[in-house]
Amino acid sequence: MELATTLLLILCYGLAAYLAWSDGTPIYLITLAAGHISSLVSPLWRVLYGINYDLDLIVVQTLLGQSVPLPVLIGAGWYYPLPALVVYYLYVTRWWFPTVLTGVMTYLALLLYYLLIESFGLRANIWAYGAVRMPPGFSAPLLAAIMAALIAYGLLYVVLLNHRSTWPSMLLVILPAPLLLSLLVHGLLGAPLWIALLLDGQPWVVLAGLVSTLLLLAWAGQIITSGIRRLGA
Repeated sequence: MELATTLLLILCYGLAAYLAWSDGTPIYLITLAAGHISSLVSPLWRVLYGINYDLDLIVVQTLLGQSVPLPVLIGAGWYYPLPALVVYYLYVTRWWFPTVLTGVMTYLALLLYYLLIESFGLRANIWAYGAVRMPPGFSAPLLAAIMAALIAYGLLYVVLLNHRSTWPSMLLVILPAPLLLSLLVHGLLGAPLWIALLLDGQPWVVLAGLVSTLLLLAWAGQIITSGIRRLGA
């Protein structure tokens, strides 16, 4: 699995380098590099949300004492950036336009994309959510997909907003964007839920935390959609 992740990352960087040369912009390469930076907070989310990655003995020994597992660092290069860059490419080739309708449809497509990744990761035992106690009728993989889709959606907005900026401005804004979006989505908007989970709250407390988190995520998605709509005005 690590080999497949690495090959996908190499392919992404190869395509990004070609597009950087053909389009005369480093935005593709910068966005991929930004994905790696977002993995710096992944250990925190594993603690707060009870996510466990299945790493073989050799990898565990190699990564002993390191905060971010190498497979996570590699995969982060394309995990959030790839779908955002695909939509951005459709935008510059005039196959996608920033409106409310296309924004909502894009988020739903991103959600489906991350649901497929979650399903594959769980079936392949790459990660697990055994420690997460979610209310009946709602699963941890679904919440993870909702959050990941929102981060990629926000990253798309940042890329669209800054694609005509100078190289230094792109570095300054886009490089930290996935990290800051992850802190916002998982850390701040998800706070009602992870606080309830950390405190080992009663089922109704966890349910209230989940509902509050979902409302905050919907509110953030509406803000991003409004921003995307203004780009097309």
